[in-house]
Amino acid sequence: METPFYQKSTYWFASFYSIVYYAAGSFVFSFYAIWLSNEICLTAAQTGIIYSFNYFISLIIMIFYGIYQDKLVLKKNLIWFQSIIITCAAPFLIYVYEPLLKQDFYLGVISGSLFLGLGWVAGMGLIDSYCEKISRAFNFEFGQCRTWGCIAYAAGTFIAGILISINPHLNFWMASVVGIVFMILNITFKPDLSKSSSSLFQKKEPLSLQEIISVFKLPKFWIFVIYVLGTYSLYNIYDQQLFPVFFTQQFENPNEGYQLYGLLNSVQVFLEAGVMFCVPFVVNRVGAKNALIFAAFISASRIFLTGHVESITLLSIIKLMHCLEISTILVSVFKYIEINFDSRLSATVFLIGYQVAGSVGVILFSTYVGRTYDDIGPAITFNNLGLVVLGFMIFAVLFLSRDKKITNQH
Repeated sequence: METPFYQKSTYWFASFYSIVYYAAGSFVFSFYAIWLSNEICLTAAQTGIIYSFNYFISLIIMIFYGIYQDKLVLKKNLIWFQSIIITCAAPFLIYVYEPLLKQDFYLGVISGSLFLGLGWVAGMGLIDSYCEKISRAFNFEFGQCRTWGCIAYAAGTFIAGILISINPHLNFWMASVVGIVFMILNITFKPDLSKSSSSLFQKKEPLSLQEIISVFKLPKFWIFVIYVLGTYSLYNIYDQQLFPVFFTQQFENPNEGYQLYGLLNSVQVFLEAGVMFCVPFVVNRVGAKNALIFAAFISASRIFLTGHVESITLLSIIKLMHCLEISTILVSVFKYIEINFDSRLSATVFLIGYQVAGSVGVILFSTYVGRTYDDIGPAITFNNLGLVVLGFMIFAVLFLSRDKKITNQH
């Protein structure tokens, strides 16, 4: 009889990796755009430049992370590196990044892009793919451990919303403290692949370069990339770069906007945790392709509606709808990769096909969208972005691969 997932130590280790990583991420990124706008006093166009550089530098990092982690399987070389970067968050962001952005903007942009890319922009995909490998190796659903990352991000964002009104630097110090906990977890977790329920993880032969390169020759890989480029990347620009600033600008007192945004972030991510736990069962039933189409529809709807409502209440509801989109797309992407590609290459396909493609979109469009927002205002910007994402949703309907089988392939 199969041991329930919650009785497996590997499940809890994977869950704790999600907890510590996303807790640290919440302290650095949940108010990142607001910090750049209101504390560093950057324009939307300058913020767009920062996002473009962040994602551009991360492209090379993601490619390296994906290929190298597939070769490492569950060895923790890169995971250790992540914990060191996170522990250094406060010293770097406070004493290097912030002064450089104020005194030498482009030097600050480049140095920050390298640090944030290594730790978060590329690192997020690395941690998710590592936890997903643990889930396949020891036979439990990735969404069930990623749920805890959502809860940690929610709790961290709630605390960050309070701390930013006191001193934004406190959030960065909290991230560094979490980085120390991350190191302790690395010392404790010792994966034993001989106990894996999947023969795939018991193979001794390392992946060859030819096997890795072969995935880039598949038309369905590039169709998947186009889908991500037109949906996930534009959604990232909207959700991280534009919406936080737009929302807080609706308040006469910015601190009220910070507090409500922080509260909504926390509620949203708690809702996301619930959706994340349940969505694997839904995706297994309806199929990865249909779930990816649904995620694109939610994304397009949120962006489009933001340009057509003025009520704080309605904007708050739109913010909370994020839980449906992000949970569905993350689980669906891993399911889609598992069904359509060699499972041993999951980190490569996820980090390059999903994360790199998303980054390319941000690089191509972030600065342009920021300038559009400055020049013609949020309403038209959100309207046009929503329509573009809707167009790529139709592309997904027509061209994404149909599921060959909707089964648990552990």
